[in-house]
Amino acid sequence: MADKLPILDPAQQRFFVDTARVQVACWHRQKGKDFTTAAKAVLHAMEHRQPWYIVSLTQRQADETFAKCVAWAKAYQVAIDHITEREYGERDAALDEEFQFKARELHLPGGGKVVSLPGRNPDTLAGLTGNVIFTEFGLFPNGGYDHWRVVFPLATRGFHVITISTPRGRNTKFFELVNDADTYSVHRCNIHQSVAEGFVLRDQHGEPCSLETFKALYGDDAGWRREYECEFTGDLDALVSWARLMDAGERGRDLPFDVMNVEGEAGLELDFFAGLDIPDGRLELGWDVARRGHLSALWVNHARPSGEKRLRALVLMRNVTFELQRGIVRAAMEHPAGAVGCGDATGLGMDSNETLKTHYADSWEPVEFTAKRKSELGSTLATAFIDGAQALPPLDGEHKYVAADIYAIQKEEEGAGASRRLKLHETENPLLPESHCDIAYAGALALRAATLENAPVRVSWL
Repeated sequence: MADKLPILDPAQQRFFVDTARVQVACWHRQKGKDFTTAAKAVLHAMEHRQPWYIVSLTQRQADETFAKCVAWAKAYQVAIDHITEREYGERDAALDEEFQFKARELHLPGGGKVVSLPGRNPDTLAGLTGNVIFTEFGLFPNGGYDHWRVVFPLATRGFHVITISTPRGRNTKFFELVNDADTYSVHRCNIHQSVAEGFVLRDQHGEPCSLETFKALYGDDAGWRREYECEFTGDLDALVSWARLMDAGERGRDLPFDVMNVEGEAGLELDFFAGLDIPDGRLELGWDVARRGHLSALWVNHARPSGEKRLRALVLMRNVTFELQRGIVRAAMEHPAGAVGCGDATGLGMDSNETLKTHYADSWEPVEFTAKRKSELGSTLATAFIDGAQALPPLDGEHKYVAADIYAIQKEEEGAGASRRLKLHETENPLLPESHCDIAYAGALALRAATLENAPVRVSWL
């Protein structure tokens, strides 16, 4: 492998020249983890004529790393052409033809290749053989242990494994790898090291700024420790553990569950709620409001007299007008079994929630997402799973993204004793990237709605 690439910074250079069997890069955000890994993989594939497989939870994430591999391959191709032309007076057309750029497969001179794979189900990768890149390994479900157990053997015959990520929880395989430098080749680089080696931070105007100014712009101390100082913070963990979510999925395994996906006006089913059979109890709704960018999610619990809550239906709305969103919520509220609901009345949701409150009186509660209220919602959500009251669709099915959305809410405890407060942080749902824990907060609002009483519905709409 080449000794260095001039465009890489010192930390990237150290990682680039590493030839260890298992390499671990725990770097801060925007350090260039995928960028440097792509440079390593493409050059290694050409020099050693071996395959490299990019494994991530989603095809989108794997494709982003793959795109960097394509860019590096084209750069190497230009460099090879330049050297060939300088030494022999002409380009080697036959060598150029060995660079083949396909949608998710890159073929290189000598027979090496790079392939982009979705790694949601590790068992689908078990038959492959070659070098492996785990990208954003700290985000993998079940701590990444299942993926490591199944995918690592791909590299049994002398191939390499590279794991790259920013830290997440301590209960992960990535945490184990990073903290076992005796066994693995570990590269750690936080923001302080980067700045000391020439990394330039910029303020909101694009001008160079100090660490202190940039940290103030970020405005999240707990997130700063994890995302930029690369700490596996013990007080920043999943609000609801994966084990409790799995238990909730088992409780809901044989229960009916319906989903309506609405984009614009496409996918709207006018009789969706009328088709929900509720033999006892009532509906309890939670509506997390959005218009563009985020999801607007309506969580519909079937609340039984025993106190059990079953996620009976979910409505996911993308780029849907507020008028149509309110119409969907009204249809749920007017189900014959009776219904109560809570909605996100922060910002864009204020007007819609005031309208619903006007017409559903004590059956609807607007909830403004202040820090204190979010803390209360988080406690309510966590308690429902600790007590075993909430059932979900099974986690080994197509609706696993629901549990992943709840798992993406991270918590930290602030203060002590009576002044202790739960602070929540929203991280990415790898199975549904467009959700920013929108489904999870809709679920928390539905659980809050359990405190409301059914009230008569006014007939007319203003």
